[in-house]
Amino acid sequence: MCFILSLIVNLSFTIALAAPRCRTIKAMASSSVAAPKREKDPKKRVVITGMGLVSVFGSDIETFYNKLLEGESGISLIDRFDASSFSVRFGGQIRDFSSEGYIDGKNDRRLDDCWRYCIVAGKRALDDANLGQQVLDTVSHNV
Repeated sequence: MCFILSLIVNLSFTIALAAPRCRTIKAMASSSVAAPKREKDPKKRVVITGMGLVSVFGSDIETFYNKLLEGESGISLIDRFDASSFSVRFGGQIRDFSSEGYIDGKNDRRLDDCWRYCIVAGKRALDDANLGQQVLDTVSHNV
């Protein structure tokens, strides 16, 4: 006997899974939701001009990418605080992070770590974009 189970997935596809004896999988697009149309107005298009990141693997894009390809995990035991009272004692921690040259000392002390990571990654992406100092000054004044 074949039992078929229909699931609706977030991507608006209906998937029918069959029992192991049937070994058939059917997938069909939902007729109610269409894929978004490609934007043709050049003023509304998004262009990636630069990349910047702060991660458990470091802040270098090539190192990050290579460690991902190698399958290396950035998860380790938590040592930034005493995690003995929590049920989970491991996680991804960003180590050896420095915001020097990106955030001034006063704001660096006031900002939460998450904000510091975001600001540094954003400024590194702007640096990587190599748009020129005039554009960078305009962006930093408007943000």
